[in-house]
Amino acid sequence: MPKTKVAGTPADPTLPKTPVTIDGKEYNLCFDLGALAVAEAALNAEGHNVNLLAALPQLNLANTRVIFAAALRTFHPNISFDDAVKMVSFANVYTIANAIAEAWQSALPGPETEKNAPAAE
Repeated sequence: MPKTKVAGTPADPTLPKTPVTIDGKEYNLCFDLGALAVAEAALNAEGHNVNLLAALPQLNLANTRVIFAAALRTFHPNISFDDAVKMVSFANVYTIANAIAEAWQSALPGPETEKNAPAAE
């Protein structure tokens, strides 16, 4: 898979960031549709079974780990899938799940966005 840039670079200020603190260190989750799609494709190319469309609506323990690894990838590309999954523990799973829920909510279009969207034909 060729390397592509999503909305510029990982430092691109237009990409949404949702911070989460783990063991005293802040990480940023990115819930941009393009960034998540690139992360999903890259993780699958590495041999992981990632389906974010199935994982996002059902935030359970397994899906929290997968979504966290994918959402972390844009701003922290040096953290591997396996290392990201290991970062999720009983001590922080609710903190991470809440950050995922917050990022998901802020990524959803609001009423104004939906009202201005073109009608489906």
